[in-house]
Amino acid sequence: MTLPKIHSQKWLSEVELLDSEIEPSESLKPANIEKFFAGLRDSKACSGATSGILDEISKELEHTVPWFLTQMPPLYLWSTSQKAIMDDILEIVSGKVLGENQIAERVAATTQTVTFIAPGEHSTASVRLAPVISGHHAKVARLFNSLDKKIGLCEIYQAPYNNKNAWSHNKAQEKLEPLRKLLSHKPKKSVDLFINSLDKDYVEVATTKQMALAYEAINYCLENENTFVNLTTIVDEETNDARVRVDICLKHFPVTAAMENIIGIFNRYNFQVRRVLANEVLLNDNQKFTVLHLISASPTGEVITDNMKAWGKVLKSLKTLSYVDHGDEFSSLLLGESPFSLNETNLVRAMANWVHIFLTKQNPYYYSTDRVSKIIANNHAYMDLCIKYFRARFDPRYDGDRKKESVSCFDQIKLMYAELNDVIEKNILKEGLNFLSHILKTNYFLISKGGLTFRIDPSVLDKQYYPETPFGIFYMIGRNFRAFQVRYRDISRGGMRVVLPRNSGDYENALAGVFDEVNGLASAQQLKNKDIPEGGSKCVMVVRPGGDKNEAVKAAISGLLDLIVTDPKTGALADGIIDYYGKDEIIYLGPDENLTDDLIVWIIEHALHRKYKYAYAFMSSKPDFGINHKTYGVTSEGVNVYVDNVLRYLGLQNSTFRVKMTGGPDGDVAGNELNILYREYGERCRVVAIGDGFGAAYDPRGLNWVELLRLYKESKSIVEFDPKKLSGDSKAYVISANTKENMKIRDSLYATAEAEIFIPAGGRPYTVKESNWDRYLMPNGKPSSLAIVEGANIFFTKEARQKIVDSGVIVIKDSSANKAGVSCSSYEIIACLTIMPEEFAEIKDIYVGQVLNIIRRNADLEAKLLFREWLKNKNETDLVKLSYEISTEINQAKDILLDKLNKLSDAELSASKFTFVLLKHCPNVLVEKYKDRILNLLPRAHKIAILSAHMASHVIYREGLNWLESMHPDQIFKVALDYMEVERNIEKMIAELQESSLSFKDEIVDVLRAAGAKHLASSRI
Repeated sequence: MTLPKIHSQKWLSEVELLDSEIEPSESLKPANIEKFFAGLRDSKACSGATSGILDEISKELEHTVPWFLTQMPPLYLWSTSQKAIMDDILEIVSGKVLGENQIAERVAATTQTVTFIAPGEHSTASVRLAPVISGHHAKVARLFNSLDKKIGLCEIYQAPYNNKNAWSHNKAQEKLEPLRKLLSHKPKKSVDLFINSLDKDYVEVATTKQMALAYEAINYCLENENTFVNLTTIVDEETNDARVRVDICLKHFPVTAAMENIIGIFNRYNFQVRRVLANEVLLNDNQKFTVLHLISASPTGEVITDNMKAWGKVLKSLKTLSYVDHGDEFSSLLLGESPFSLNETNLVRAMANWVHIFLTKQNPYYYSTDRVSKIIANNHAYMDLCIKYFRARFDPRYDGDRKKESVSCFDQIKLMYAELNDVIEKNILKEGLNFLSHILKTNYFLISKGGLTFRIDPSVLDKQYYPETPFGIFYMIGRNFRAFQVRYRDISRGGMRVVLPRNSGDYENALAGVFDEVNGLASAQQLKNKDIPEGGSKCVMVVRPGGDKNEAVKAAISGLLDLIVTDPKTGALADGIIDYYGKDEIIYLGPDENLTDDLIVWIIEHALHRKYKYAYAFMSSKPDFGINHKTYGVTSEGVNVYVDNVLRYLGLQNSTFRVKMTGGPDGDVAGNELNILYREYGERCRVVAIGDGFGAAYDPRGLNWVELLRLYKESKSIVEFDPKKLSGDSKAYVISANTKENMKIRDSLYATAEAEIFIPAGGRPYTVKESNWDRYLMPNGKPSSLAIVEGANIFFTKEARQKIVDSGVIVIKDSSANKAGVSCSSYEIIACLTIMPEEFAEIKDIYVGQVLNIIRRNADLEAKLLFREWLKNKNETDLVKLSYEISTEINQAKDILLDKLNKLSDAELSASKFTFVLLKHCPNVLVEKYKDRILNLLPRAHKIAILSAHMASHVIYREGLNWLESMHPDQIFKVALDYMEVERNIEKMIAELQESSLSFKDEIVDVLRAAGAKHLASSRI
């Protein structure tokens, strides 16, 4: 037997990962070849065999050993122990891998290793192995094809991930210093995190260069939220064999699943996969990565380069891999004689999901996910035409007549479904085309992306189901999530809500209703945002059970930024995006359900990384450069203004009164409201009942204030209320919601406890509905409170609220009562657009104080207008209807003013009458220190939105409802300007008065502030 020729260190250039740390296997030394062969014959597998079988095995070994040692790649031979090589050879022989075309599997319990060996011709072995290993857990995996392509061998290491004491042994210590040296130019904190996270077994087998490359790959994924792919071309000068090393890093993708999918991609485009090294790196529970190194070659032997067209297809598929769903009904489109690409398949998936969401409201059975998906996936001619139509509109490389080709495809698709007799199938195909034809821009043709994002023309909506048309729609689809962002005005703001269904049934229901939810919330936000420049918007994401919430949010945000980040010099979107909308879009988000502080921080950091010019304003409620609503009690400050106005109407402003609440002392709105109630009214306010998620407390004489404030300060549930602090009334109690009976008591307490005012400041949406509203009535038929101030959103359904109003309760609707939160976020955005974080920190306390004063003032203006209008028309309306009418009228005025202001030039907008309004809207400290920045840095669209919002709300709060009815839009614009001009003159009068020595100047100032503008403006009209 002769030793296979190993070119001295030649294989090192192939991988560029291994170095002198790896010693060659003893089996490759000539003196040990015979010993190696003898060891095989004497192994346990042979020792129990009969003489005839032993002879047969010996003959097989006589042939297999030299073949194996000659044909297995040097990387395998140099990095595998002699015992493991012996076991692999015996497995080939005993498993009849070559002779009978079988896949052999060997489990080594002691090393927790599973080895698979498959036969193959023309590089098919790795393709056969890929689905076999998929699903097996692996923290490290290695796959090798023999040089003659007759077998593929894959080893997977299944021991639990262990990053403890990874660097304790000598061999690891020898790698640590060189690794730190290679990464010395990187941030020490991230290097330390990486090094301390590495698995012990991986550290033992990996080389310094391999680990350094893993660090680079992981950091790329963290910063860019998409797959890392790096191509290194290698040409063997002795054999002229051209091949490449492809380094890949995927986030949250199991090792063996990654190998299966990647091998499938290479095979689809006829690239050979010769070898794979793969390993898992866990930075923490939320950051899991698979790093792979592949050796590949083209079937023709041609040198693979970045510019090769076929490689471009592979690259796009690899980049797509991390953000598409796998294993659903659309995965079959990747197979067959005319397979779709991963990107094309995902476009079809996005189209099918859209169709399901928008048709299911017509009939959930006819348009179920399964039915829609099957009809679309089985109609290849339809899909081919749809993709052709989509490419004609959006492929940046298309060099034909876009309009002509897209019109032709559009007409062919219409003809295709027009001829169908099946109405359901026709509607499905029709809605698919409706979706494609209303796309204005998409990130589909970007190579690097976190998911697919589409900007949709809102005229896509069926007026029958959506009579109110929003301004803009973004639709996002990625791995394990679907999301929409809807806004009702160009400049809008609203939270991002993440829905986490518990099971597949809940997921299907959430997905079917996701657009109605986001659209309804955005529309409601539009009413609430009447005082501020931003219109209403909302983003709602549904995450599939088992999906990773953080990764879903990051992918969606990354996709959204793809379509709004523009080049600072050209103003254009990224190369690869055809933009039919053609205007800048500014998106402002805020936190909502399941959007945690770490994600809020990440969103800002990623927007900065992507160079979004309004990055700091992209997300509100940031821990540092923001105003935390809970810390400052923002929403509750507004709620209590309405409480105070209700008390004045009831004549209780100087009397003792009772309050009942939902939401505990640890809650944002409830806890802060407790604190404010005591601050404003002291012992005159008696809180008789509180219920939260953990329990309830009730005391008809009033719960002890010292104990309530202790729970508020310590952020604890009401269940922690010390029973010893109860009044001693026999009906008083503190209960934990740990039994059905106690839960029943807790859930009904809001209705059964008697009080003057009920403040829902927590609890489930639509707790009170038409079927149970009457629980709010006492046995004598009277309601259990005189008034309700809705601190929480949608605690009541519309129907239930009206029933309660009709029963005689004064109700301040949520869109009025808790608007302070959105107002605060609006002022946070202004700061973020004009100053830097460190500058904000210097003025934060003053700024927040001034914002809270503005919020209280606007809440009081609306509250007084509500009661003023109600007292005029008490028999014809109620406060709930008036709340809606006030929002509607202010928004109508805003839109009229916005339209007029948009037609003005920048020079016209810089006139003093407009700068006065702009600066009047902003907190004084910002004007005093950064006036020039307000005037120069605020985006034009935002300035105009501020002007229209400030003037509209200012005039209507003073003039009252129905002010618009008798005036033409031109007159409304003129009157609003006159109002602000008079306001400016009054400001001058007040300033002069305050400098004067008049003894009654304060009284004059009060009169001027209260009625001066209205009187003087009326005289000018």
